[in-house]
Amino acid sequence: MNSIISDKAEIGEKVEIGPFCVIEEGVKIGKNTRIESFVHIKKGTIIGENCHIHSGCVLGDIPQDLSFKNEESFLIIGNNVTIRENCVFHRATGEGNVTVIGDNCYLMAYVHVAHNVKIGNNVIIANGTQLAGYVEVEDRAFISGLVTVHQFVRIGSYAMVGASTKLVKDVLPYSLCDGNPAKVYGINVVGLRRNNFSTEKIRTIRLLFHLIYDKNLSFEKRLELLKNREEEEAKILYQFIIRSKRGITDASWRSEE
Repeated sequence: MNSIISDKAEIGEKVEIGPFCVIEEGVKIGKNTRIESFVHIKKGTIIGENCHIHSGCVLGDIPQDLSFKNEESFLIIGNNVTIRENCVFHRATGEGNVTVIGDNCYLMAYVHVAHNVKIGNNVIIANGTQLAGYVEVEDRAFISGLVTVHQFVRIGSYAMVGASTKLVKDVLPYSLCDGNPAKVYGINVVGLRRNNFSTEKIRTIRLLFHLIYDKNLSFEKRLELLKNREEEEAKILYQFIIRSKRGITDASWRSEE
């Protein structure tokens, strides 16, 4: 029942490693992290403190990317991250590049995180969700199960994505998104309340969404009006939109009350 642990791996204090694990050279694991059975951690993987990695995970394997030429790259996982059974996370394509998972994340069984993905802090991703290369997920987003996310798509902070959604465009911060094809159905009111957004801020965000998706105005005019707003949330939304490479997900309104 012995595990294979390279003497060139850096293992922190009070790290627990279960049976039948393989820890390769160049791996770094922070203190108080627990690794259960049959976990394979590949070179270039850096794991923070107080993490819990469940059975059957493969972390830091080479990208599923034909442009990868065996360059040195990394997978970096933050502190207090829970990774459930049979997840597969790949290191990045490109010399010195990284795939990143932030602090306090919870990734459920069979989640796939592809090369060059960036996941922020306090993100929850449910069972079977697949993130393609270069996807970005901002802080406190919630992605339900069996969601598929196209390359270069971004999911904004405090957004919630419903189960089995197919994402090919960016999902705005604060939004509630669902379906195939994906649509924005309003703002993530429940998530915002749970994160202590005031009633006034929620009302402001709702008004901003109606501005962004106002079909009576050209997109350029909507963007100009958004840019000129003073609210912090308006600035966040404006910056998110202008950085978009794939455009933003269309809206299909329904009552949020």
